[in-house]
Amino acid sequence: MPRAGDMIENTMTGERAVFRSTRHETDGKLLEADYHLTAGGYVAAAHVHPRQEETFEVLEGKVRIRIGGREILAEPGRTYVVPPGVAHRIVNHTSASAHLYSTLRPAMLSDELLQTMWALASDGRTNRRGIPGLLQAAVSGAHFRGELYLAGPPLWLQDLVFRTLAPLGRALGYRGVYESRTAPVRRPVD
Repeated sequence: MPRAGDMIENTMTGERAVFRSTRHETDGKLLEADYHLTAGGYVAAAHVHPRQEETFEVLEGKVRIRIGGREILAEPGRTYVVPPGVAHRIVNHTSASAHLYSTLRPAMLSDELLQTMWALASDGRTNRRGIPGLLQAAVSGAHFRGELYLAGPPLWLQDLVFRTLAPLGRALGYRGVYESRTAPVRRPVD
């Protein structure tokens, strides 16, 4: 599980995070990270944190952030707040990398969720867009239900599919938390 100073990477979507603090250092109150997107990098899917506030401050570069139905060209010098329950997604539409400072309050299990989803992608256990297969998504979706859900399809349908398929996925060996053998959590190289 990640700690302050650790780095994780999603080689499929072009994302990298270096944790400034995790739930372990903040008593569960805060997750904060330096978040980097390669040119053309993106968050795999629009999603919702039902009980967490997320903020983004662009430190270098420009990105498009969709918050609710509003698309914002985010540039350095401003902080963007995503209230709990609001769908959002980030895309680096430029030919240069971007660096953001990101927070989630409270932290909950989001560090472990990021590690799981990004390790699946980096190990080739997702589609080209970084989305895991249905059984893995069901098991991880059920495990991290309090942290995040997809902006679509409707939540009731996600819950129905995940609750139905998660027991089968677990019986077939899928686990909610996935740790990579090829792309482990590591310290960044200076």
